[in-house]
Amino acid sequence: MRLLELARAALLDELLPALPRDLSYSARLAANAMAIAARELETGAAPRQAERKALARLLGEDKEGLPGLADTETLDEALQRLTWRIAAEIRAGGRDGDPEVFAMLRESARARLKIANPRALSGSGKDA
Repeated sequence: MRLLELARAALLDELLPALPRDLSYSARLAANAMAIAARELETGAAPRQAERKALARLLGEDKEGLPGLADTETLDEALQRLTWRIAAEIRAGGRDGDPEVFAMLRESARARLKIANPRALSGSGKDA
């Protein structure tokens, strides 16, 4: 992770000022991607595991050990499957007004923003 931080700093502090103006957007885009990657490495799989566990509980798939994770599924496959299931229930109206689903979705969005754009959480002036 430290290497990503150093590379990002070099890109922004040394290379960006020397680039032609028409390339500055691409350089900033790369720098932002590097910052996101560093935050993903820092947090690891914990946010995805927490989301999977919350979805499994809501959908009644709690199992000993790995909630919502079938024997042959990876974490990402289980998360995708559970997300599709809750989305289908929401679309069908089966979860209208469910405070547990609202709380889980809110926490999921906050966890994703902490990685993708942490300033969006602190800059709003509200509890996002």
